[in-house]
Amino acid sequence: MGANDAEIWSTTWQRSRSRPKPRWGFIFHRIAAHVPLADQTILELGAGEGNLAHYALKAGARHVTLVDFSEAAFQRARRLLEPWPDAKKSFVCANLLNVDLGRRFDLVWSSGVVEHFAGAELERCIERHAAHSRLHVAIVAPSDTAFNRRRSLDPRCRALFGFWQTIPDAVLADLVSRQGFDVRVCQRFRRSYGVPLLPIRGTRRVQAWLHRILFDFLLSPVLPARTGGLLLVVGERHSGT
Repeated sequence: MGANDAEIWSTTWQRSRSRPKPRWGFIFHRIAAHVPLADQTILELGAGEGNLAHYALKAGARHVTLVDFSEAAFQRARRLLEPWPDAKKSFVCANLLNVDLGRRFDLVWSSGVVEHFAGAELERCIERHAAHSRLHVAIVAPSDTAFNRRRSLDPRCRALFGFWQTIPDAVLADLVSRQGFDVRVCQRFRRSYGVPLLPIRGTRRVQAWLHRILFDFLLSPVLPARTGGLLLVVGERHSGT
């Protein structure tokens, strides 16, 4: 993720709404079903506006540390996390590929981050998660579906998010495993994610809401797991490492 992408993201954050987004609650609860959060220290890499940190503090996390390279994102994150005292939150403006905080956290997580890296940079990104984790890592990324592969090449998405790619389930799980973690969870969820919306002006939010009702709830019992648009991988550190 180069300087160009940093500029793209800063512009994207400046245009974003400054309140917790429901989709982040959905992602948070999926992670929370598999790892403890109460009284835990949490590091979020590529934290953006701090949505996951917001939900973590509501759930009783002891402290959250947010790392991102965008000051525009942190301006929003500071406002979002304002209800909690400074002793419960830290902000580190840095490129996550180079960050070294000199300590480990109970949980290191990210969502919507690792897909923006490829090759050696992707490996380095996972390594930075692992190097800062005392016990758990949790990573959420777009799953390798046909919808997401097409979306990753859409010029409109590139304009908003810079480079991104889908990562096959086994590849992401292997990258986590190679860092000394047992992969406890490797599953797809949120079937509506990535399903294209019709280009009808002013209906985007309504369409997205209808997609969630249809794919995530009504059709969820009959749709195969491989249709899940998001992928969650949770790793637990080998004892003694």
